[in-house]
Amino acid sequence: MKKSKRVELPLVEPLYSTYHYQGTCTAILASNPTIRNWSLNQIMSLSCNRKFLKGFTSPEITVDKSSWGWCPHLIKINVSSQFEKRNINSVIRELIDNGFYIVFENVDDYYVEGKTWYKERHFNHDGLICGYDQNNKTYCIYAYDSNWIYRKFWTPQKAFNAGRAAMLKQGVSTIFYAVKAMDDIVDFSPRIVCDNIKEYLDSDLEKYPFEGEDDVYGIVVHEYIAEYVSKLYRGDIPYERMDRRVFRLIWEHKKAMLERIKLVEEKLGMNTDISQKYAVLVGEADTMRILYAAHHMKRRDPVLPVIQSKVLQLMEDERKLLTKLEENMERELKNETLEVS
Repeated sequence: MKKSKRVELPLVEPLYSTYHYQGTCTAILASNPTIRNWSLNQIMSLSCNRKFLKGFTSPEITVDKSSWGWCPHLIKINVSSQFEKRNINSVIRELIDNGFYIVFENVDDYYVEGKTWYKERHFNHDGLICGYDQNNKTYCIYAYDSNWIYRKFWTPQKAFNAGRAAMLKQGVSTIFYAVKAMDDIVDFSPRIVCDNIKEYLDSDLEKYPFEGEDDVYGIVVHEYIAEYVSKLYRGDIPYERMDRRVFRLIWEHKKAMLERIKLVEEKLGMNTDISQKYAVLVGEADTMRILYAAHHMKRRDPVLPVIQSKVLQLMEDERKLLTKLEENMERELKNETLEVS
């Protein structure tokens, strides 16, 4: 690609975006949208920790393997190690000129104009550089902004480098990775989806009891989140330490599941009964997200038992719909196999 004074790489709506590492995984796929199918096939299981039951203040809820690092269809270059003797800003521009997005880790938000904690709090954070403008010496950043909106915005290169320098004074070096989509064509696979739905549903308090130590996986994570909300209500976890991201993640998980279900119905020639019913669950998840966000903005303790009840009902309704979907998929996939043979 010919060098330019200004380059801005395209982004698409990510499948998951509660955390920066999730957004990067699918936002950079404009050049090869089929790679989104890998995430729809494989990235399905909720996970959380058990540490919040014993004093930790966050359940660290996520979707297992949703980081860009897990995707096998992305080119990944450790810029920090391969270009450590060169000026990093010129390397960033050169890589962007060649279609690479730049993941960064260990930059202090306090100095990065437009970013989440700009001029509010020193915070070691990450994000994505997807463009530069040498006319006004800025970088195009894809990250949560100062209003907690995940979007592209331009920030002075000087401010970004100040955030790097602040971390270096603490003995922490900024890490850079160059990433971009491979040319692989990735197909949506109902067979893989069916197997992963089965694994997601194979999850309950008998398999993951509260007394355990390791992380929890699958649909039972909803029960753990209900317990997290209960601890907030009882004051076991201080209001000031509540994790604002919890119900955004659950909402995004349901949106992604609905996208997946619609593709299953289309690929297998099934009716849309399950996707129509599941769309209601997406709406319920969105309601919980809004209620929880409102409580975060202004303390409203009575809303917490309502959210707790809703998340448990959501789990039961989802289990019923996905169990039915799995049964229908197994029947259709078996019929396809018989027709081929």
